Amino acid sequence: MDIQTIVNQMGIEILAFAVCMFFGIRLIITRDVKILKKENPESIKHPNEYTFYAGLIIIFLGISAIAMGIVSFFNQIAALIVIVAAVVIMGFMWKIVYEKYAE
Repeated sequence: MDIQTIVNQMGIEILAFAVCMFFGIRLIITRDVKILKKENPESIKHPNEYTFYAGLIIIFLGISAIAMGIVSFFNQIAALIVIVAAVVIMGFMWKIVYEKYAE
């Protein structure tokens, strides 16, 4: 398997990984709440913790996209299950972080 085959098979997953890594790391480094909440960012109780954990959740989604791409080489249904499970887990994690640090 050469690099061209991998890029053809995993192009979207690599792009999703890169975007998630960019925004996740940007959130963790800059701790800018305005990236997540443009209207009334002052309403976040603990902005440093909120942006840190939100960045980690976004990085988790990027890693899940790469995992889905790797699994897709072996089984398409398993890859779909991986990304659906990752999105559901991300939703629960986001809800927990929002309730703990934003409200």
